[in-house]
Amino acid sequence: MKLFFAPQTRAVGSRWALEEVGAPHELIRLKFPEELTRPDLRAANPLGQVPTLVDGDQIVTESYAIALYLADRFPASGLAPAQDMRHQYYQWAFFAGAALEPHLLEVFLHTVRLPEAERSAERAAQAKEGFDRALGVVQDHLASHEYLLGEKFSMVDVIWGSLLGWAQMMNLLAGFDHVRAYSKKVSSRPAFVRAVQD
Repeated sequence: MKLFFAPQTRAVGSRWALEEVGAPHELIRLKFPEELTRPDLRAANPLGQVPTLVDGDQIVTESYAIALYLADRFPASGLAPAQDMRHQYYQWAFFAGAALEPHLLEVFLHTVRLPEAERSAERAAQAKEGFDRALGVVQDHLASHEYLLGEKFSMVDVIWGSLLGWAQMMNLLAGFDHVRAYSKKVSSRPAFVRAVQD
């Protein structure tokens, strides 16, 4: 099993997921973005994107899909819930990608990534409002739950922990005390520490 990886990208979450399930793997480190045209990456993922996971004949792209795949691939890790909880598991995973991450990306683009002349304060403010609305749902949920599925850590917490780490670096979690406490808790896990140690 090998993971095409670049630091400070969504691939960090995939590396965390690999550490959580304890899967032996080869980490193929790429410089972002200049090495995304490497032939071995393009052979696995024609879009030349990281993360890309190669597991024998199976190729999995997209960080959230990789996380969910690994939880199922390594059931002994206990990170994929029983069938009666799967609807919540999938709901939280897709909520991260559909309801929160687009707003977070828009804030990032218009406050950090784009050249100043191309940034829009109005678009950043609108995105922050959308981000806050979505994060409010998580805040309310975590007021009475230790993890997203209740009292047990699951792979969906890796997905959210990765996303919230990005938000925390941008100082976007102020006023969301339950979310901040949750983010701190999941990012203190040994698997996360191993995933970001080098």
